[in-house]
Amino acid sequence: MSLDIRQLMKAILKSLLIGSLLALGLPALAENPRIEIDSDTEAISDQAIEQGAIRVVVSYTPLDYAAEEVSDNLTIQLFHNNELKLSTTDTAAMFAGIELIDLDSDGTSEVVVQTYSGGAHCCLATTTYTWQNEQFNPVYFGYLDGSGGQFKDLNGDGLMEFVTLDNSFFYTFSSYAGSYPPSVILTYENGEYRDTTPQFTNYLEDAAADMRFTVEDPEFADRSDKNGVLAGYVAQNIRLGNYREAWLFMLAHYERTDDWGLETYNDQGELAGTYPDFPTALYAFLQELGYLDTNGRPQPTVDRSPVEAERASFQ
Repeated sequence: MSLDIRQLMKAILKSLLIGSLLALGLPALAENPRIEIDSDTEAISDQAIEQGAIRVVVSYTPLDYAAEEVSDNLTIQLFHNNELKLSTTDTAAMFAGIELIDLDSDGTSEVVVQTYSGGAHCCLATTTYTWQNEQFNPVYFGYLDGSGGQFKDLNGDGLMEFVTLDNSFFYTFSSYAGSYPPSVILTYENGEYRDTTPQFTNYLEDAAADMRFTVEDPEFADRSDKNGVLAGYVAQNIRLGNYREAWLFMLAHYERTDDWGLETYNDQGELAGTYPDFPTALYAFLQELGYLDTNGRPQPTVDRSPVEAERASFQ
C-alpha cells in the first residue's frame, strides 16, 4: 500500500472512529482504566491497567500494510492478584480499546476488549473476559458494523446493558446509510449476556419514533431507500407488541419501485428466485430471523444476541 493511500485510509478511518469508536462505546468514567489505540498510536510494550485484583498488560505493534500477510499485532495478558492467568493475541487495524469495568456491580471488574478489523463500517469485535471459577472466561460477540454498541445501565439496577443493533438489517433492503436496524439490548450478569430488549420499552419507543419521523420527513420523501428504514421499523415494533400497526404503516409508505433485497440466492451464491415486492420479501426475512414464527405470528422475545462461539486462540 502506497503512503498516499495509507494516509487517505487513516483520514477516512479517523472520521468514522472519532466519537463512538474511540469512546469504546463505554461510559467515560475516570474510575474505569482503559488503553486506547488509534491510527497514530506507536508501538506499545507492556502497558498496564488495573482495578482491584484484575490487571491487564497490553503490547501493540502497528500493522505493516505493505506486508503480504497481516498477523496478530495485539497481545493481551490477564492477571489476577498479580498471577498471569491468560494470554491472548488479536489483530487490531488502526483501532483497539481495552477497558476495566464492573459490568454487574459485583466488585470485580470485567475486561472489555474491542478490536477493529478495518473497512468503512465493518468490523468491530467485542470480547468480555470475566473472572469466574479461578479463570478468565471469555464471551465473544460476532463482528458488528459501525460503532458496535454502547454499555449503559438503562434502568439503574447496577447491571450494564450492551445497546446495539441487529446487524442483519444492514444492506438487506437498502445501502448501509439507508438502513435503520432495530435495537438489540443485552443485559450482563454472572458472566453472561441475556437479550432483554423487550424490557426497555421507553428506549425502543424513542427509536421507533425516530424511524417513523425519518420516513415521514418531507426531505426523505424522494429517497429510494426508505424500505431500509421501514424494515427496521416493523421489527422494532414487533419487540414493542405493535406489529399490526407497524405493518400497515409500512404498506402505506414503502417504495414500490425499489427492488433492493427482492432477489434470493442459494448457498452457492446463485440466483434462486425473486420476491414480487418488498412486503413479501420483508415478511420472509422477518420469519428467517425469528421476529415472526413460521405461521407469521410476531415473536417479541426473539433472541438476536450477537454472542458467538469461541474464536480466539489462547496461549
